[in-house]
Amino acid sequence: MPKLVGQETEKIFKYSSNLGNLKVLSPKSSKHYPETVNENKTHTPKAENLKSSDFAPSKEKVKTEKEELITDEELELLLFGSIEEDESENKEVEKKTPETITASKWIPSVSAAFGFGFSDNPMYGPYIRDPSSYIEFETESFLLRQADPQFLSYLYFYGAGKRFLEIEKHKLSGILLLQGEHTYKPENSPVSGGFKLRHTYYDQAFDFSDLGLPFSMQVQSNKSEIIPHFGYQLNSKTKLSAETAFGVDQYDNPSENNSGQKFQVNLASKQSKYTTLLAKIFHHTIRYVERKKKDKDGTNLSFGNLQTKKTGFSGTWKRYSENPWLDTLGAELKYSELFDNAGAYYDYSKISAKLSHEIKKDKWKVNTELNWANYTYDVRSVSNGSLFERESYGIDLQLTRKISSDWETYLKWSYEEDQSNARDYEYYTNFWALGVKWEK
Repeated sequence: MPKLVGQETEKIFKYSSNLGNLKVLSPKSSKHYPETVNENKTHTPKAENLKSSDFAPSKEKVKTEKEELITDEELELLLFGSIEEDESENKEVEKKTPETITASKWIPSVSAAFGFGFSDNPMYGPYIRDPSSYIEFETESFLLRQADPQFLSYLYFYGAGKRFLEIEKHKLSGILLLQGEHTYKPENSPVSGGFKLRHTYYDQAFDFSDLGLPFSMQVQSNKSEIIPHFGYQLNSKTKLSAETAFGVDQYDNPSENNSGQKFQVNLASKQSKYTTLLAKIFHHTIRYVERKKKDKDGTNLSFGNLQTKKTGFSGTWKRYSENPWLDTLGAELKYSELFDNAGAYYDYSKISAKLSHEIKKDKWKVNTELNWANYTYDVRSVSNGSLFERESYGIDLQLTRKISSDWETYLKWSYEEDQSNARDYEYYTNFWALGVKWEK
């Protein structure tokens, strides 16, 4: 099954997102966002036992532009400057001064991209591969208000989509995200706090005909969240922050509707002028409104609805350099475990890694990202009786060239593959695209 799905500031408040290479807003996901049970998706050996509600997408199993949004950490760095309170050493973000803040109460920014592409498997089919060309479009807008240095408010919008030209049904896929935040950061105080409001609309089609279902289906969801957050500057180089997210996710298929709560603690440390470390721990609970529990062999239980709990931690290292061939290097290692409230059918542990590299040379920029994830299931088995296994790989490569102060052109390629001992869960897909981007 497919994956659900993923800057710079040239001057103060100049919001440049490098469309196509941004990461998901975390709840925080994000990446990421519709976190449905297909992260724990059911699989039964007999096709006649399958139904459409068993194949809702998941954060881990569908690849779209969902991971192409700016992270909360990057957004905070953009708005508040570097971790250090005394000076801004990060070459990507210049600290704001009271003079620049009071110069304008409203600071807008907007960007848009348009391109043409081709995919050899745009619906992520394990068996049936229907290639298609497509038109893609992305837009971002950002409105910042900070008349008082102690208060900051912003409104952020992101939209991205693809229109496939050779697929008769389900021609469109895309995501729309709207987020607002208000933060209070007193002068001469290590404490900050505030809240975010976020709404995400997601739309993606998948091919399930290979699993015994004589149709493809469109998965649509609307997720609304409120996210209080708190920060504390431990010293000039280290900041501790925490946030909790309360969300409700509504699907076109009511059986996948759910509510959730996530708690996350971050520790960010600027080790040197060019090196930053970030550590996270998190706990996420999802309660499904109608989805039934399952015993260890995947049979629906007649009592109670499914609830899952996910805990984990991650570490991220980022290194900036004055060498244009090593402009930015990044690495992330993450471990998580998921448990259900029934027969452990969904229970698994996951380890994932990510490597990123950016080259900047004159008007050229090259971004490369490698992703890997391995899932280990506790009791879930496949038709031959062995434990279910799954491993994911991904490559993202983007080349951009500056045309003028407001325009650039891009060429990008992404590849994804899932390997498994259950054939229904194996697939691979490529996306190629060429386009232009405007930013003001």
